Amino acid sequence: MSKLVTPNLDDLVLDADLVKEYLEQNLDFFAKYPDLVTQLQITHVSRGAVSLLEKRQEMQRAKITQMEEELTTLIGNARVNEVIFKAISEIYISLVGCQSIQQLEDIVNRICQEHLYLVQFRLLQPQDEAYLHLQAKLGDKGTFLGRVSTELMDIVFDDVAKSVALIEVVHESEEAEEIFGIAVFGAKEADHFQPQMDTFFIRELARLLSRHFVHLVR
Repeated sequence: MSKLVTPNLDDLVLDADLVKEYLEQNLDFFAKYPDLVTQLQITHVSRGAVSLLEKRQEMQRAKITQMEEELTTLIGNARVNEVIFKAISEIYISLVGCQSIQQLEDIVNRICQEHLYLVQFRLLQPQDEAYLHLQAKLGDKGTFLGRVSTELMDIVFDDVAKSVALIEVVHESEEAEEIFGIAVFGAKEADHFQPQMDTFFIRELARLLSRHFVHLVR
């Protein structure tokens, strides 16, 4: 007849992983032993030792703060997208009946200043002084966002601008690709246009301008 073997508790090695596994399998442990919630001490960087309950409350506050920050960012992005959509819509409507390239540039410039608070919008063509310098900034995607030299800024804009967004205005057909110029947006803040930013607005506007260009130059 076999004997029941009782494990020797002295031989049991209790480590952090074993405790963690036990607590995960017994989620009601602290409900059964509520006094441990306040007795257990956790090292805190600035406050020394705090209770498990205090640590939990701190984590909950941090999570709420993070959620509030994420919500604020989402609301901010939604407002920015709404402003951009309204600006594109007004440009689309305002360009109906446009008779010249200069009129086109003036219309887009006015709306960019009134709705997007930009310093200026310019539509540069090959004969313009800064055209080749800015064209060199364009990458494979035909866009650039960031800062250029003060000398170039002064040549392109009438007022002080510290960052720019550039995009080629291109008309693509089955026969060929025709480049009409470079759309240049200037902002007074140095960090307004940054390389990692989304280019949705300038791409949509470039497509819109290319359609009008086709009729104006032919």
